[in-house]
Amino acid sequence: MIYTVKIEQTFHYPNRMKYISGTDSFVEKPVKSIFYERNVRQPYGWIRESGTPPCAHLDVIVMTEKEYALGEEDRVKIIGVFRRRDGDHKLVGVTEDRDINDFSELTESEKEDMRRLYPRADAGEGWFGRECAEEILREFFAGKQVWHNG
Repeated sequence: MIYTVKIEQTFHYPNRMKYISGTDSFVEKPVKSIFYERNVRQPYGWIRESGTPPCAHLDVIVMTEKEYALGEEDRVKIIGVFRRRDGDHKLVGVTEDRDINDFSELTESEKEDMRRLYPRADAGEGWFGRECAEEILREFFAGKQVWHNG
């Protein structure tokens, strides 16, 4: 399935960005972005169809070399997820024109970027493919879990 991602964080911003829904704008937070600190250049945002921060929503990392501006939107297909014990899972998407359907099909360089982003995983956590991501999407849209902005 194809979703719309709204970009919330790019490598151009060393600090975490916070979305202000009332003005559809972003402000810098006083903390460093984990993506920037770990040299992961892929943009990050949320699936617009899932809600808008600070309310319930689904986070997504976009596996692309495309440069985005904050707030820009694009169409992505979800191919995987980093499942977190705290429920703040990070979905992995690719632009809809990319011929990839599962996390396992990413390039070795892209997989290394993701391992660098989350180098440790507690019990039950880790990188999973499309099937697990689709389960998370189904549960979210069925309203079975409460999600939050990490």
